[in-house]
Amino acid sequence: MHLFLALSLQSELQGGTMAAPVGWTPQGEFMLRRIIVAVLVLLVAPQTATLNAQAGDLSPADIAAIRATSDLWMAAVRAGRAEGTAATFTEDATLWFAGTPYVGRDAIRKFHQAMPPFDPTRNLHLDEIRGRGDIAFVAGHSTIIPAGGGAPVVVGRYLDVRLRQRDGTWLFYRGMVTPVTPPATAR
Repeated sequence: MHLFLALSLQSELQGGTMAAPVGWTPQGEFMLRRIIVAVLVLLVAPQTATLNAQAGDLSPADIAAIRATSDLWMAAVRAGRAEGTAATFTEDATLWFAGTPYVGRDAIRKFHQAMPPFDPTRNLHLDEIRGRGDIAFVAGHSTIIPAGGGAPVVVGRYLDVRLRQRDGTWLFYRGMVTPVTPPATAR
């Protein structure tokens, strides 16, 4: 099923019925294609593996390390520490935020420098973590608590590709973040 959905999306992006978003660039299409290929590999590989060939799946330690990187990033963003946020990305990482690419750790650091610290009620949710070997993808969303209280409100969705480093940490390699405009009652 995953393969069917991924191939359908890829077909639509390659000139089918899907229209390009406003502000779309050829570089954006190239990056999206690379991310689609990475996600396809991650989705297809588990479906084609035999039951006794599970050694390549992420271990509990890998998943904990991926979560730890997200926690480090979130703590640095809340504190307004651009150096700390940039340290969670590979040197050659690319971050796409609302259609704008930030290529390389230095550009990502500058992006975070220009960003105000996160609202203390903002939380990052890792909805799905999958991978094999030294590559993983993480899909999730972020929420805030409305100013008057109440249930958390979704304010962003993301898809990241992470790479395992020699020291066992998992750094951001590619990331796409789509902000979601909160309702008027949110912060």
